[in-house]
Formats: sequence, C-alpha cells, structure tokens
Amino acid sequence: MDSINRILKDGVETEPVYKKKRGIVLLRQVDDMLYVSGHGPEDQVTGRPLYRGRIGEELTLEEGYAAARECAIIILGALKDTLGSLDRVERIVKAFGLVNCGEGFTDVDKVFDGFSDTIAEVLEERGYHARTVMGTRNLPNGNIPVEIEVIAALRP
Repeated sequence: MDSINRILKDGVETEPVYKKKRGIVLLRQVDDMLYVSGHGPEDQVTGRPLYRGRIGEELTLEEGYAAARECAIIILGALKDTLGSLDRVERIVKAFGLVNCGEGFTDVDKVFDGFSDTIAEVLEERGYHARTVMGTRNLPNGNIPVEIEVIAALRP
C-alpha cells in the first residue's frame, strides 16, 4: 500500500502512524501555532530508521525523496493524533529540513521535494509552505538521511 494511504484512503482520514515518545516534546502549541520538532524517517513504534545513510553515497536521490516523504507521513500522523483531525490545520506555515549529504551532493531541494509534494498532496493549498533546506554530513539515530520540522497554523 502506498504510504500516503496511511493518512488518506479514498479521501478519508485513516488511523495515525504517530506514537508518542517519552521524555521528548515533539509538539508545542502556542496560541494558534503548532511547532513540530524534527522528525526523521523512523518507525514510530520501534524508533528504528526506515532509511540510513548519506544521499549520494549509501542512498540515491530517489531514496532520499522517499525518506522525506516518510517524514511528511509521520508529521501528518503527529498532527492528526494531536489535533484529532487534519481539518484543524489552517496551513503549514514553514518547514525546515536537513539532508544528510555525501561528498559533492547538492540536490538537497530535490530530496526535500518528497516532503513538500506529500504535504501538498494531502492538505492541498493548506499544505503550501515556506521552506528552508540545508545539507549536513551527520544526522541522529544511526545517520538517518533527512530530518524535518514544521510550524503549522491551526483553526479554532
């Protein structure tokens, strides 16, 4: 089953994939804004990475795109779990991503498109966002390939 179907199936929201983690503030709401901590492409039950390595070395651009897409699914699940429905999301305001790059890899924007395309696919215009993406050489949890955080505006 396509990973997007874990959030939407035939246009209807399904059960979230997000599981709460102990000792970490994954989301912080201030007034009508929700700040979501960085999420990598990790199994939300076990915490194990779904992907490991640097894009351009151990992983291809396409695998990086897929990893960023998984981050979007996880973040959408976190939003749905926290808010009860994605209908409460007024819009995704800003997304920030880190891409774990191999030597000479510069297509960080194309990797991050996996996140942006998925958010827009699910939330449509509400998913259009400002974004910043940067390359790095190391990320946590066994050297995951991408980590993404977002700021969302909420409906009352």
